[in-house]
Amino acid sequence: MKAGILSDSHDRPAAVEGALALFREEGVGAILHLGDVCSPAILAGIGGSGIPLAGVFGNNDVDRAGLQGATGGAFRDGPFIHTLEERTILMAHSFNELQSELGGQGRFDLVLFGHTHRPLTMRVGKALVLNPGESCGLVHGKATCAVVDLETMVARILEIPLRPEE
Repeated sequence: MKAGILSDSHDRPAAVEGALALFREEGVGAILHLGDVCSPAILAGIGGSGIPLAGVFGNNDVDRAGLQGATGGAFRDGPFIHTLEERTILMAHSFNELQSELGGQGRFDLVLFGHTHRPLTMRVGKALVLNPGESCGLVHGKATCAVVDLETMVARILEIPLRPEE
């Protein structure tokens, strides 16, 4: 199974729609959001896609009740440990939130965080550590997301094609 990863949507519906289109093309079986959605309404397309969503709250997700309502309770406080396809995934919005969990060498297959708006992939022991960058494209001028093949543990950072905002 492939997982689609995004973070830092910051009220940009075009970014989420573009990421969802990429995820459909890639055949992802789950979407993981690493926070800073901001407005819950922008996740409406994901809810109607039939692709399961799991996420963690970001520092700009002030309407937590709205976010939970829009996603059927898919978001958690980070760090959150999620299991998908027998892979143990550690999710948080900020890398700082991960510090208390990272001491267990070999405990995680995939470690995900956002917040910095900068894409990153690296290996730490057996773990693939990934930041998909900013799906909003507002800070660094490039909207990105990631796709991880959970069987091979190969990740790709993808640029999200954005349509002009209406």
